[in-house]
Amino acid sequence: MNKFLFIILAAALPIQAADYLRDIKPVLKARCYACHGTLKQKAGLRVDSAANIRKGAKGEDVLSIGKPGGSELLARLTAADADERMPPEGAPLKPAEIAAIREWIAAGAPLPANESAEADPREHWAFQVPQLVKLPGNAGNPVDVLLEQQRAARGLKAQPIAERTIRLRRLYLDLIGLPPTRTQLTDTRPWEVIVDELLKSPHHGERWARHWMDIWRYTDWYGLGAQLRNSQKHIWHWRDWIVESLNADKGYDRMIHEMLAADELAPTDLKALRATGFLARNYYLFNRTTWLDATIEHTGKAFVGLTLNCAKCHDHKYDPITHEDYYRFRAIFEPHQVRLDPLPGLTDFEKGGLPRVFDNHLDITTRLHLRGDPKTPDTNRVMRAGVPAVLSEFAPEIQSVKLPAYAFAPAAREYVQRDRLANAKDAVVTAKQELTKAKQLAVNAPPEKPKPKPKPPAPTPKFSVHDDFSNRNDKLWEVVGNGWKFEKGAALQTTATRETERLALRQKLPRDFELTCRYTHTGGSLYRSVTFRFDVSADRKYANYVYTSAHAPGPKLHVAYTRGGASTYPPDGLVAQPIVIGKPYTLRLAVRDRLVNVWLNDKFQIAYTLPDRKPDGRLELSGFDATVAFDDLQIKSLPADLKLTESKNATPEVKPASSVEISEAKLAAAEAKLAALETMFAAEQARGNDVAFKAAEQRAARAEAVSLKAEGEYELKAFAKDGKKVKAARAKIANGAKKLAAVEQGKGSFTALRAAKKALETPAHKESQYPTVYPATSTGRRTALAQWITSSKNPLTARVAVNHVWLRHFGEPLVETVDDFGLRAKPPVQQFLLDHLAADFMANDWSFRRLHRLIVTSRAYQLRTTTADADAKTLAADANNQFYWRMNTRRMEAQVVRDSLLQLAGALDAQLGGPSINPGDA
Repeated sequence: MNKFLFIILAAALPIQAADYLRDIKPVLKARCYACHGTLKQKAGLRVDSAANIRKGAKGEDVLSIGKPGGSELLARLTAADADERMPPEGAPLKPAEIAAIREWIAAGAPLPANESAEADPREHWAFQVPQLVKLPGNAGNPVDVLLEQQRAARGLKAQPIAERTIRLRRLYLDLIGLPPTRTQLTDTRPWEVIVDELLKSPHHGERWARHWMDIWRYTDWYGLGAQLRNSQKHIWHWRDWIVESLNADKGYDRMIHEMLAADELAPTDLKALRATGFLARNYYLFNRTTWLDATIEHTGKAFVGLTLNCAKCHDHKYDPITHEDYYRFRAIFEPHQVRLDPLPGLTDFEKGGLPRVFDNHLDITTRLHLRGDPKTPDTNRVMRAGVPAVLSEFAPEIQSVKLPAYAFAPAAREYVQRDRLANAKDAVVTAKQELTKAKQLAVNAPPEKPKPKPKPPAPTPKFSVHDDFSNRNDKLWEVVGNGWKFEKGAALQTTATRETERLALRQKLPRDFELTCRYTHTGGSLYRSVTFRFDVSADRKYANYVYTSAHAPGPKLHVAYTRGGASTYPPDGLVAQPIVIGKPYTLRLAVRDRLVNVWLNDKFQIAYTLPDRKPDGRLELSGFDATVAFDDLQIKSLPADLKLTESKNATPEVKPASSVEISEAKLAAAEAKLAALETMFAAEQARGNDVAFKAAEQRAARAEAVSLKAEGEYELKAFAKDGKKVKAARAKIANGAKKLAAVEQGKGSFTALRAAKKALETPAHKESQYPTVYPATSTGRRTALAQWITSSKNPLTARVAVNHVWLRHFGEPLVETVDDFGLRAKPPVQQFLLDHLAADFMANDWSFRRLHRLIVTSRAYQLRTTTADADAKTLAADANNQFYWRMNTRRMEAQVVRDSLLQLAGALDAQLGGPSINPGDA
């Protein structure tokens, strides 16, 4: 054919359009419906049908029919600027997807035949309130009636009922998690009687608590050393609440109320407060957003089967849950925090306490995180607490809750006061016994021998050491480590260690001495410090020292000390210095008793008084994360007439007290503590009466000040040789005196007892910075949430719970996605059965016991599992057993295997409840 004729004919042919339904609509559904679908139409544009696309946005065309280059839709899809390009979230559309849209527009954007727009998500089957199915009168168990109707319609034949021993074993393992005994296997009583007996067994709560603990993500606490990082200590109280609630057949609606808001609904009920472990379990020390994300996600999945977490960064891609919905839901939980409350008879939170939640930050705001990033909050608006808009019609109004003092002031609880006073009285009794014993020992002690007249002090021998390090001198130094070199007139430490390499002087220093050393920092890793230690004990757990550091954030010269292997770096002994690598320095150190004077490059820098000194210690030179060159060292006795600069931190040494004096001080402190507690509790009882409280407050303030002084005076005597404790004791005495002065001026106030232990909000916080009294009101947000979840108008909650129970009885759920009942959840084959059971569940006080009874007394539950003799047509038609013509085979869980073996061996510990045991002892 003539090529020119071919071109003419080709040009005359219509442009071949992409297949809209095949190539374009799936892309728009996946990437665009969330913002431009049936529930939401940003800029007034809907793209859920070709006809809607052609309608444009707010009357403005987005297509130029036949002209892709002039179409606003294509321009936005291909924009180079990310702020202009659509869709705004995720990667741009693929070139092939854009090419398909371009072809469709060029071909005239033809409308496919019989296309319908996206269905209203509000019509989704799971968003409709479940209804009871009308059953024939006296039809029997509704499970069997509804299943048999479907089987009969399809010509399916059910298997016979299994042998009784098999059924009994199935029933026992399902309801109590333990196998039947030989006697129980021969039980001929009616099936329903055995079922009721097992449902009332205490083991039933244990068995089914394990299932719900998996759903609600129970976990014991996790941390590092004493630091709590995840969940809560003593979270086992929540576990016991679950077991007890199931055994008592507490309504599931009430269980949800207590798990989400017992602190608002039953603030004085310690048993109910245990339930809030559901929220306390999500605690995460290092990131509040991570903590709340977990709370939102698993509240949504566990109770209403919604994947709210998919809307954290943008609108949900499949469900009618918006980005704003997610942060409104977060605002429900924003104010809450976690604490350990005291329990009767327990005052040590390491040994016991009740983990529970409470609203702490009542005025905190919630901001929408742009694209889910907490670093970019939307500061232009505050998100109000609420539930997803698509299901908000029946959401109750949020009302704040006034709390009793029992809830917000734990120290006001009678048992707390009783326990603390009992401890204080015991301390007084113990102190009296110790004083009596000390006095007896003092009376029975042999008389002291008269001290000989002191001899005139012998003249102190002159001490002098000098080393220019021209050669290695093993007689003078003990050289520790392999990184030392002696060359070029210097002692070189060539490896940067943490004092594992050092020069230790073999001679003992005089108590008062003067040291001068010329040295150079030559390199290192992190701290790059050169250290001069003296008074070093044989085990190196005691030392005093001076060091220079070239550490980049803060180079310095510092006097410090080590006691018991722990170093103390007092701020009074620090001077900032620009220590430079490669620059030589001359350090001069003069020590007289506890007073230290330091010069650097002939300029006076520091005067510091050490807390104490021990005799016979050694001198050590070393680097800490540093390499160093020591050029010259001189040490000599300190001249008696050399005047040193006194330090500002100097405190008189504490003379050692006798055991009687210490015991007397201890008793005085214990009695003062008891008096302080008694007056404090009297003041707590007077709250609410302004006149009575003011007088009680002053008495409590005075008693607290006296107690503080007495405690300091006891510690001053008891720990006279511990510099840190002496300093702390003096601070207590001074603080007590200051408080007493305030009381004399009528301005005294007492510190309320810290009767609860609040979980830290960040690793940088300390418990002491938190108030001892908590807010007297709660927001009521979590109560409103619980009421919304358990509303008879909520279409999800009962369905989700019934689906979980069915799964654990039959091995397969009615709805495959057990924690996602959103738009991707297809209507289950047995929807009528699910809806009937869910409606019956709600109508009968949300009773799990009734639900279990309905299921396990059904014929369907008792069928045989085998397919060996099954009807061939039935097996072919329903190989996956969607119509439950036989019982599914199931795998026994590891816990049940373990318990069964121990039960059969007579070694199972059947005791209910209590603290978690060590896994190694299980």
